[in-house]
Amino acid sequence: MLRNAYTLRGALLALALHWAPPVHAAEVTITAQYRGGGNEFTNTTPQAAFCGQWPHYCNGVETVGLPITYDKRTVNEVPEHRDMFYVDLPSRRTVTVTNDRSGETYDLTFEFIAVSQYVAAASGGAPPVFTLYVRGGCNYLFTLGGGNWASYLWSVKSPPDPSYCYPIGSPGGPGQVREVSTRDFGVAYRLVTPSPLKMKQGLYRGQLTYSIGPGADFDFGDGVTNLNTNELTINFELDVIHAFVIDFPPGSDRVVLEPPGGWTQWLNNQRLPERLYRDLPLRIWSSGPFTVHTRCEYPLAGQCAIRNDANDHQVPVQVALTLPNVIQHNGQQVTRVPLPVGEATALEMQATEPALNRGGSLHFQVDKGSVSEMTRYPGARYEGDITVVFDADF
Repeated sequence: MLRNAYTLRGALLALALHWAPPVHAAEVTITAQYRGGGNEFTNTTPQAAFCGQWPHYCNGVETVGLPITYDKRTVNEVPEHRDMFYVDLPSRRTVTVTNDRSGETYDLTFEFIAVSQYVAAASGGAPPVFTLYVRGGCNYLFTLGGGNWASYLWSVKSPPDPSYCYPIGSPGGPGQVREVSTRDFGVAYRLVTPSPLKMKQGLYRGQLTYSIGPGADFDFGDGVTNLNTNELTINFELDVIHAFVIDFPPGSDRVVLEPPGGWTQWLNNQRLPERLYRDLPLRIWSSGPFTVHTRCEYPLAGQCAIRNDANDHQVPVQVALTLPNVIQHNGQQVTRVPLPVGEATALEMQATEPALNRGGSLHFQVDKGSVSEMTRYPGARYEGDITVVFDADF
């Protein structure tokens, strides 16, 4: 029994000596937001480390740090470029982002336009990136260094489909071997989004996953050791909050319908009015899509109605909407567009640019035929509640 127990412990020890923790995927999040001003998203992603060294480059450029570190044995200017300091970036990708609440989706395009790292030579002397000369798919932008370290920033010649990049002309000459370590991996990127004016309010999320290693999406050549991850996930978050305010003058909760020019002209001439109407002005602040529909106290044949309390006689009221020309319905200007009854048939409006304190009108009208019916009941009073619903959170 003692021998069996000893053997079991030995087997467990052998397994433990050969086990190594898995390399976990790294993650980073790119964020942008829209708050109702202008036509574009605002980047809210923390800047990459290299922006502290070259802030003038980062002015107006989107950057992000990537949690990738590794060591590498580099050889200066040899025929096999993979043995040199070597960086190969992924090609352009499309990422689909989804509204957390509505499920609405949009496609974004994402590509890398510049790359940077901090590189230190373990054996002393300047690292291979301490040079003004870059070959392959990158162009030289900046270098900062001293002693055995240097930081570089190179631009990508063809962001849709980058080629690998490598430096030449660094101290030590051809064949110089260095063991280097890297950190502060950073990139400048281009994220192409749809216009936020077309997007419903909410948080949109998506992600891209890249492989890292020889022949992978991120490839650092041969002789790489201590790579901290073999996979990178980039999360994308677009936060859309639209400006939306509808403002009516005081007393707009009560609308009195009258003939053009008032009742006096009709009473004096004993002519039937062509219509009864009232135009109600409004002011609107809107930067995104919204819907409009009506709700009725007295529905009547797909419209709202007003009612004679004395005998329950009802006549339809036409309700229409006019909005500033930067807001459209089905690609057309919104001018006296009839409003439907019920949320299921609501009209969707789209902004071509933010409407900030712009004018519009609600139009209420009873046509001549209905007016003729109403005159059969002299002295009658017709009333009814009509609710116009503007919904920017549909």
